[in-house]
Parts: sequence; C-alpha cells; structure tokens
Amino acid sequence: MATNNHGKFWREFANWCQKRGLNPLPAHAWTLSAYIRWCESYHDYSVIVRITKAISRKHLIAGHSDPEVNPMVRRTLVMLEKRISNSHNRSALFDDTFIDEGENETEFFSPPPDKSNSTLEHKRVIKSMRSTPKLVRRRSRSN
Repeated sequence: MATNNHGKFWREFANWCQKRGLNPLPAHAWTLSAYIRWCESYHDYSVIVRITKAISRKHLIAGHSDPEVNPMVRRTLVMLEKRISNSHNRSALFDDTFIDEGENETEFFSPPPDKSNSTLEHKRVIKSMRSTPKLVRRRSRSN
C-alpha cells in the first residue's frame, strides 16, 4: 500500500459511520474502537494503526481532540496487537487424522434414537453461539 492513504482511510471510516448512523467527526472513542475491531477482519495490524492515525489526523486538523489518546482506543489497539502476536500459539481443534477417518463418521454425527410418542413429535433445536452480544437492560437499585 502507498504510504499516503489518509484520505482513503478517512473516507472508509466516514462511510462505515454513516451506514451505522454514527458521527465520524468528532468520533466517540467507542465508535473508533468498534471500527478498529471491525477492521481486524479485513486489515493487518500495521494497516489498522495507520488507519487510526489517519482518523486522528483528521480530528486534529478539524480542531477536535485526538481520539487515539483515549484509554478505550489504546486498550483496543493493545488487545488487538496481543491477539495477533499470540495467534501462532493457537492449535488446531482437530488434527488431519481425525478428519480423514471416515469410517466412524456415523458414530459422531448420527442423530439420537427416536424416543418420542407417536402423537407428540419433538423437534431437535440446535443452538448456536451469537455473533453479537445480547443486549441486557440494567436494573436500577432502589433501596
């Protein structure tokens, strides 16, 4: 990539904010942290740092405070750097021998025996993990 992509990085950030109804200028620290996490899937860490610096530069030119110095943004960048530096320590969930053994496949993936009544049919529900956190309302304490 070219070294001077400040305008391109800023436009991508502004478009991302616009699609989500967020203010790109001045950007809240949460907005920039969320954008950094979103960029994690699409860019290398060094590019994400350059994107963050381009967004900070745009804020400083417009006379706003630098969002990069916010503790939330700093923690997000540090967490991302640690995750990337430790990625080589992760092991595969299954090795190749497990995948190649096709003879025992029915043992692992066959449905359980049918124990339902003929009048009442039970459906098997498969639960999956959420891709986004569940929003929970906090209860206020009134003592």
